[in-house]
Amino acid sequence: MTRRLLDRFPALDPADINASELAAIVYDEGASVDHLIAFFADELQATGRRVGGIVHLPDDEEPASKDVTLVDLVAGDRWRQLHACPSPAEAAMTRQRILAAIEAQADLAILPRFGAAEITGGGHADTFGTLAAFGLPILTAIRRDDVEAWLRFTGGIGTLLACRLRVVRDWWQETDGRRQKMLARMNAKSGNVVPLLPTF
Repeated sequence: MTRRLLDRFPALDPADINASELAAIVYDEGASVDHLIAFFADELQATGRRVGGIVHLPDDEEPASKDVTLVDLVAGDRWRQLHACPSPAEAAMTRQRILAAIEAQADLAILPRFGAAEITGGGHADTFGTLAAFGLPILTAIRRDDVEAWLRFTGGIGTLLACRLRVVRDWWQETDGRRQKMLARMNAKSGNVVPLLPTF
């Protein structure tokens, strides 16, 4: 049974989690969701935005390989990993790389999947909570059959996105715009914003 995100991290206040900042792309079997996420991450980085986490590089081999190429979006490193069952050491290394988004003060953290491992409480289930606790917007992908498990995990908090680049772009534009306004208000209240003085 999926253990809820808020049960895993009781210090998380649901009121502090912006539903739009916990987003999952819903895809059907055979959809090129890896292409979409990798392209979107590259697009954001090209505009100077800080993107953390991991993406799967699309595998165009025929027949499809059992390995997957992963890319660390902070360090830029690439490596191959057995798709279905990474070793404990590989899983720990991947988690460490994803959480590097926190130190990098990323604008967005990407976890390539919420899948079978996370549904049973393993995989990167706890990583989602750690990123949310630090207030990072999160983007992941889920199979359509796993939507119910995702909603149980998030306690109904979050946003479901269609597997279309335009939809993901629109989500990010709205989410980032709202987040920038919120950060500006917080900075103003804390006195970190120096008002512009007239020049004579």
